[in-house]
Amino acid sequence: MKQILILTSFAFTFLLFSCTGSINTFSEYSKSIDFQKYKTYAWIPSADNDINNQSIERMYGKMVTAVADEELKKKGMVLDTEKPDAVIRFSMGIKTQMQYSQSPTLSVGVGVGYGGYGYGMPGYYAGAMVPVAGGNITESRADEATLVFEIFETSTGYILWTGGARKTIDNNADTEKNMRLAMHSIFERLPVKHKIK
Repeated sequence: MKQILILTSFAFTFLLFSCTGSINTFSEYSKSIDFQKYKTYAWIPSADNDINNQSIERMYGKMVTAVADEELKKKGMVLDTEKPDAVIRFSMGIKTQMQYSQSPTLSVGVGVGYGGYGYGMPGYYAGAMVPVAGGNITESRADEATLVFEIFETSTGYILWTGGARKTIDNNADTEKNMRLAMHSIFERLPVKHKIK
């Protein structure tokens, strides 16, 4: 029973690390900027000219802006398409790369035993483990997805903040759930906090 509890807690810990540890978030801004004066925002189109990235942005664009709106609302910011204090754009992309792994070059394998003189008779027993060849190289695809937000001051066009996330993606994963987690982590780094009305 004790072994089952230990294995269960190990599996749960591994699951937590695999969910949260694999999203790499970042943000950049000047500490001299007073973010409290930016209360309203509007969305502007992405400046990415890559046709593949544009199709990804079109596919997920509504979901990204909807989830980002929720996160910005938690910070007390208000969507205003008439006269916003700041404008935001996002870009998405997938970088396809190959990943290579190699199995150990030497492992211990088949056991050989011998000895004994017959039924019921005492004997001497010996055993040996022989090396088994390994070192096979395995190729797998490891796509890295990126999601980046940029916030600009409307009056000057000056960039105020950049935040984003990178994650190696798995085609079997829940894309929407991962994007929500990523955006929550990204906007936590945005140094804005207004009182919510």
